[in-house]
Amino acid sequence: MKTVLVPVDGSESATRAVEWVARVLPGAADARVHLVNVQPSVDAWEVRSHLGEDDIAKFHENSSKSVLDPAVEVLRAAGLPVEVHALVGEIAEQIAAAVASTGADSVVMGTRGLGRIQSLLVGSTAMKVIHLVDVPVTLIK
Repeated sequence: MKTVLVPVDGSESATRAVEWVARVLPGAADARVHLVNVQPSVDAWEVRSHLGEDDIAKFHENSSKSVLDPAVEVLRAAGLPVEVHALVGEIAEQIAAAVASTGADSVVMGTRGLGRIQSLLVGSTAMKVIHLVDVPVTLIK
């Protein structure tokens, strides 16, 4: 079985990665796609002093859903089985953990996401993921 993990963040680059998987993977027998969205932790005391844990969890859930749902539609339209994972934490580390927990054979991800210093370096998150995982990583420009 071919298991591919695709991190998505709503960026054009991540959308192209999803579209690439939708074009390439349908011919693979028993292929499965795991979509991952990682929301950064909310640690600022200014935020936490006004919002409870439930409010922050709902914010993370809604933010992930708005990114994951369109990607799921693209992959399901291509006839691919999809599982979604909404995670919170440091992005590259959470992606690496998801690779391990899902048993993914490979990662397909965009080169540039919606990071805080967008596009300063060629995908600092992508570079971190490459160093953290032991599976092939395909970068989509």
